[in-house]
Amino acid sequence: MTGRVPVFIGVVLGVAFMAGCAKHDIHLKTVKVSSSAVYCIFDPSCTVTVTDSSITPIPMKAGGTAFLESRTFAGKPGTPTSGLYGYEYRIDLGKAVETMVDVEGVATKHIPCLLSMTLEFGPIVDTLDYDGDGQAGDLIYVVTSSDPGRIGLEHAHGLGNTIVLSFDSPICVGASGGQGNSTYVFGLVSAQPPKSVTATVKETAGLTAAAPSKNENYPRYDVLVRAPQIRTTP
Repeated sequence: MTGRVPVFIGVVLGVAFMAGCAKHDIHLKTVKVSSSAVYCIFDPSCTVTVTDSSITPIPMKAGGTAFLESRTFAGKPGTPTSGLYGYEYRIDLGKAVETMVDVEGVATKHIPCLLSMTLEFGPIVDTLDYDGDGQAGDLIYVVTSSDPGRIGLEHAHGLGNTIVLSFDSPICVGASGGQGNSTYVFGLVSAQPPKSVTATVKETAGLTAAAPSKNENYPRYDVLVRAPQIRTTP
C-alpha cells in the first residue's frame, strides 16, 4: 500500500498541472464578418468614428515599407458596445518588396514572410455576437468583405493577458514587380481605453534560399500598437 502513494501523488500533481495550464492557455473564438454588419454593434449608422490610430513600420529586411496598423473607436450609447472600446489591427506588406542579401558571399533574393502576432491585450469582452448567429461569446472578428487584405486567422489563443494570433497563410513581401500580401482587418473589444503597447510579429520560412535554416530562430520584430490599458491589482 505504501509503495503506491508516490504514484498516486504523481498522478494528482500531473492532473493539477494540466488543469492549471488549461486555465491559462485558452482558445479564442474567432468569427468572419462583413464590415456593414459588425459595425452596427458599435454605432446605429453601421459605421465607426476612429478616435485613435497608429501606422507603425515593421523593420523587416525588405525593400519598401511594411506596416502594422491599429485603430480604436468607442461604442455609441444604446448599442451592445456602449461604454466599450473596439480595437482593430491589420498587417500590410502591400508596399514591401524583395531585397538582396548576402548568403555566404552570394547575392541572393530574399522574400521574408510573417506568420504570427503577439500582444498584451488583457480581458476581452465575451458577451457579443459579431456574426449575427444569435449566440453571444464571439471574441475576435475578421472582416472578410470590403477589405483589401486576403489573409485571415488560422487560430488564436490567450495566455493570461497576452493573445497570440496565427495567420492562415504566410504574409509575404512582394516578389520583383509584384505586390506583397496583407491581412484582413481583425478586431476585439475591451472595457478599457487605449494606450501604446509593444506587439511582436514573427517571421516564418521565406520564399527564397535566404530564409533561416531549420536550426535557426526566425526574426521577431517589436512594433508599437494601440491596445487596452491593463488594470493592475496592488
